[in-house]
Amino acid sequence: MSETGSGDSGYDEQPLDDRISLMSVNLEYEWCHGRRYHTSGTYIYPNDEEEQDRLNMVHEAHLLLHGSLFLSSLDLAGRSILDIGTGTGQWAIDMADQDPSRTIVGLDISPIQPEFVPPNVHFFVENVETDWRETAKYHFIHLRGMSGSIQDWSSLFHKIYQALKPGGVMEAHETLPAVFSKNQDLAPDNPLVELMRDLVDAHSKIGRPLDPVSSFRVCAEEAGFIDVSEKIVEIPLGNWPEDQQHKDIGEMLASSFRNGLHGLTAKAFRNILGRSEEEVEVFNAFVRRELDNNSNMATLRVVVFTAQKPEH
Repeated sequence: MSETGSGDSGYDEQPLDDRISLMSVNLEYEWCHGRRYHTSGTYIYPNDEEEQDRLNMVHEAHLLLHGSLFLSSLDLAGRSILDIGTGTGQWAIDMADQDPSRTIVGLDISPIQPEFVPPNVHFFVENVETDWRETAKYHFIHLRGMSGSIQDWSSLFHKIYQALKPGGVMEAHETLPAVFSKNQDLAPDNPLVELMRDLVDAHSKIGRPLDPVSSFRVCAEEAGFIDVSEKIVEIPLGNWPEDQQHKDIGEMLASSFRNGLHGLTAKAFRNILGRSEEEVEVFNAFVRRELDNNSNMATLRVVVFTAQKPEH
């Protein structure tokens, strides 16, 4: 585990206590295709350091894109915040560093978060698809990149609703599993198009949809949420933009794809879709080449979904 920020002022000099210590959980992992995975088998992507580096790069790209850690207009000073699927914990740590009056709890099935953290952030190992042991109520609940991880989104929305205080807000950031182009329609046999299509297929086979966003509004309204909002943000994939900031964002995301291709396709393509190692390696080489093809001006679309629990 990395000790991100352990030398910064304001950080605990001691690990978290036993109640929430990441060291108190079972650290058994599964090794497959040369990568480390969580033992549950419900999450088909690695959780090793290589994948953690990729997740942190995606976090930096999203932060640069939005210019903020969250888009809700809710004043979060002194508020309690829950980060579902916290991953490396970087979003929660940044939120805690930004305002020490906030209290942030991060949940994830993998204990891959740093051991030394700001005193106002706490990490729990928790499977949000089961009954939560955490019974606190929150002003703000954040999710990002949970597509493909959840089997029953309707149930999760009900749990989020119950976990929010009256007037509380949930905000989810999810990338649509499709690649678009700024200047042309991408052909069906474009490697990037095929990658997304096959990942969607793999996830449909295991019952954890990679494209659940279209159901979010219905799930939210059935759970009791009001003021439901969906905003689509376009994000470059590659360093083709002329604007330097968007060029940097696009390069970070393209790098995250290049570096993460093995992890994205190892279990999905070989274990679930039944392809050989050689088939997957050749396909990934075509995807990497396409990522360097700036003439396609490839883009992704991120949906920012927000909903509020009524005051009464």
